[in-house]
Amino acid sequence: MIFPAIDILRTELIAGGVPAELGNIGEILANNSHGGDENIVISLINIEENRISRDPQNFVRNGMEIKMKNPAVHLYLTLLFTSVRDTGGYGMALQSIQQAISFFQRKFVFDHTNTPALDAGIEKLILEMVSLNLEQLHQLWAMLGGRYHPSVAYRVRMVTLDSITEMNGPIIKEIIAGYHTK
Repeated sequence: MIFPAIDILRTELIAGGVPAELGNIGEILANNSHGGDENIVISLINIEENRISRDPQNFVRNGMEIKMKNPAVHLYLTLLFTSVRDTGGYGMALQSIQQAISFFQRKFVFDHTNTPALDAGIEKLILEMVSLNLEQLHQLWAMLGGRYHPSVAYRVRMVTLDSITEMNGPIIKEIIAGYHTK
């Protein structure tokens, strides 16, 4: 569900008039190989698990069968939206980032009602801007191996990975029902 989640954000940005592409910004800057000089490059820079939303149930009932099921994994994705422009200069790069921020200010929740093309396995995506201080920004760009370009980071939640195994659950052998009264 990671790629479909990021790709729908790219698609929605493009539909909103903000040219965007997926790519590893570190590699793109190192190779000077971005596809278009007017695009926002969307890079996945972190994946975190949201353990608070974890469902402890490890079985699911399907008719008369019980299947084993590991708890779903709820993910936060941190995406970096970077403006890499060869033409138009720094001012145009700032305008591109402003367009991306404006788009996500208008539409920060993506669900099946407002985004019909959203993958069926994704219930909804919620974006929130991540504010990085100067030290964090320096560390990020040092890790990416490039010099700073106008960029903004967003945390995307709730990407959920969930699957049911083909292994049957245990047979119920007895039911113990006891009521304790004082």
